[in-house]
Amino acid sequence: MSKDVAIELLEKKIDALNKQAWDVRVYDSLKSMALSNESVELAKSINYHSGLAHGLKSLGFCLLRTANNNEALPLLQEALTLFGSLHDLKGEAVVIGYLGILQRNCGNFGEALELLFKALERSEQTAFTENAGTDHYQIGVTYKYLGNFEKALDSLYKSLSIFRELNNRLLQSYPINVIGSIYFENEDYTQALKYYQEGLMLRQESQDKLGESGSLDNIGFTHFKLNIHREAIYYCTESLVISERTGDKRSQANAMHHLAEIYKKTGNAVLATKFSNDSLQIRKQIGDKRGETEILIFLASLQETSGNNSEVFNWLDKALNISKEIKGIDLLSKTYFALCEYYKQGGRFEEAIEQLELHILLEKELHKNNVNQKIHNLEISHNAEEAKKEADTIRLRNKELNDLNVEIREQKEKLEITLADLKATQAQLIQSEKMASLGELTAGIAHEIQNPLNFVNNFSEVSNELIGELVDEVDKGNTREVKVLAKDVKQNLEKILHHGKRADSIVKGMLQHSRRSSSAAKEPTDINKLADEYLRLSYHGLRAKDKTFNADYKSGPDDGIGMIDVVPQDIGRVLLNLFNNAFYSVAEKKKRGIEGYKPEVTLTTQRKENGVLIRVRDNGLGIPKAVLDKIYQPFFTTKPTGEGTGLGLSMSYDIITKGHGGTLEARTKESEYAEFDILLPAKPTTP
Repeated sequence: MSKDVAIELLEKKIDALNKQAWDVRVYDSLKSMALSNESVELAKSINYHSGLAHGLKSLGFCLLRTANNNEALPLLQEALTLFGSLHDLKGEAVVIGYLGILQRNCGNFGEALELLFKALERSEQTAFTENAGTDHYQIGVTYKYLGNFEKALDSLYKSLSIFRELNNRLLQSYPINVIGSIYFENEDYTQALKYYQEGLMLRQESQDKLGESGSLDNIGFTHFKLNIHREAIYYCTESLVISERTGDKRSQANAMHHLAEIYKKTGNAVLATKFSNDSLQIRKQIGDKRGETEILIFLASLQETSGNNSEVFNWLDKALNISKEIKGIDLLSKTYFALCEYYKQGGRFEEAIEQLELHILLEKELHKNNVNQKIHNLEISHNAEEAKKEADTIRLRNKELNDLNVEIREQKEKLEITLADLKATQAQLIQSEKMASLGELTAGIAHEIQNPLNFVNNFSEVSNELIGELVDEVDKGNTREVKVLAKDVKQNLEKILHHGKRADSIVKGMLQHSRRSSSAAKEPTDINKLADEYLRLSYHGLRAKDKTFNADYKSGPDDGIGMIDVVPQDIGRVLLNLFNNAFYSVAEKKKRGIEGYKPEVTLTTQRKENGVLIRVRDNGLGIPKAVLDKIYQPFFTTKPTGEGTGLGLSMSYDIITKGHGGTLEARTKESEYAEFDILLPAKPTTP
């Protein structure tokens, strides 16, 4: 066997290994890692760049999934360099996305969003639909970490729509699970449980064991929050069994910690202590110092003994030292409070007060840091959006210019062919004395066409039709008509220049109005379900910002509406904006201390002859009559400076009227109520 044949066979083997590794990366990361390691070693031995790039890509993913960020980084960076040298944009898209996830894991959310938007751009540029869905998902997850639930849900629903269109059951489970976690964080545990269970079903169908373990743990802990302890123990135990089989240490530690909390709540201190100690050992193994500290504090809380218990003090002392080491202010605050309780139980009140004062001091610092972090997160979100808009503008401008250059090149080629034909005709006419005058005219025409060719190279196109007519009239000897056509050719060139300037104005206009429009397709949607979900999310979103806020919200759906064709993420954005405005209005009115006032937001839907009506009503401050006609204008807002952009209703109006052919109308009475009616065109229901 020749050397070339042997290398070719080895390359095929490497490609096969990489395909196997990629196919099993989600549901069997350990196997994928073994296959990737083998392919990487073989590819290095024969300097096979493509095989090495794909092997490193899969290996980097597996390391990311098992929380080995430091090991994943150099592998992914090397893979990106290789894909760049191979001009493989799809490979670059995948790896850039993984680097974005890595930055998010390290807490660098701004860098994460920048990389993920860059990955999405490459995915869309290459029509890499599945990866575009993954990019939208990861962007949604990042926005969730930043506390921006509105943008998170927007990206997550885009991701879910893509995966449903591709009929990829496994990938559908990921945005569904994160949507569930948003409900969980907003303490709507019933809704969270529904999404978590749907995600579990999809992951079990797809044999995604790592994902299944996480879903089981989420379901178990949600049952715990709902005080359904038997189910909580069952699901967390199942999660622990699977994570032990897959070797996922972090998931094992999480499941054990949750089981310990459940057993503590049910009064089983023995099992609570056992699972706490087991979780503690794993946290130490994987170097999870934060998790280790949390377990130490939890262990101390399990002991109902006096302040002289040396074991409790040792746990808290270790927690204190680790908290200082990792600079975990929140953990340090919790440890000081636990020490306060410890000393208080032992009758050592002076020391208890000292620890309490340290706890209070850190809580103040935490509050200040939280405020600063929220501001920082808003800046990150804003900067990421601005960078994305700028990138979209440049990309669209380049596409416009590339299209124009292609058109220019094609028209130039046509003109050069026409010019060559005219010159040939000129030569024939010059040979005939009878056609001498026509020959001179043809030469003049050729000169007139040759002259604008310098402009054609940049921004012109020419009509073949006029030149064709001109040639016909030359052949007929119709001098008068030839002159008329020559004038038309000149006028046509002036129009070309005009249109070139117009193209320039389009690019400038695009820069000024760079807000991206939705490109999603309409799909059959349950409006009642969509509206109810966004009503809940809006309320819990406001509750998350202001725990003191309470309001009644009611839903009166018309069950006869059925499914109607809309762009769900766009209509969801409109509804969320209306609900947010309604809750804001009743919250502000509540602050005025009006006796007997009860905040209330009402959602109703109704089938009409000409469509479907969605009505959002609140009993808040209303809208001043003097400004009612201005509410849909961009940048107009009735909110105080810094609390509103003035774009919400403007955007909503465009989505309803331009995007869906519907209407958006407002009725109000100042200081009493505001009511918004959305009327969406819909086919009448069949009797």
